[in-house]
Amino acid sequence: EQYDYAFDILRQAEYGRAELALRLFLEANPQDVLAGNAQYWLGETFYVRGDFEQAAVEFLSGYQTYPTGNKAPDNLLKLGLTMARLGQTDGACTALSRLSTEYPDANDTIQRRAQTERARLSCS
Repeated sequence: EQYDYAFDILRQAEYGRAELALRLFLEANPQDVLAGNAQYWLGETFYVRGDFEQAAVEFLSGYQTYPTGNKAPDNLLKLGLTMARLGQTDGACTALSRLSTEYPDANDTIQRRAQTERARLSCS
């Protein structure tokens, strides 16, 4: 219920309130099956508000804390996109490259987006 509440706020584009609700959920339920999802959406609340530094922190945390969660590939993709927005091309390329090696079964949309960004950034 707490996750659903936070997600409903997020869908209403009330990002500040969603940030708080997601943090409260994560503090109370760090091992919940939805914790990885909550961490990803927490990162999104910062990304959509243009706070790319905090978004990178949250996406990295999601990737490191929930590496086997269903949002792990999404966290890594968004970490790469966020690093690119911050002008940190090397970090972005590293994150985007890891996606294909660490999550080869990630869905096609995520894989294609990572490839597109790697090409745009001229990653080796």
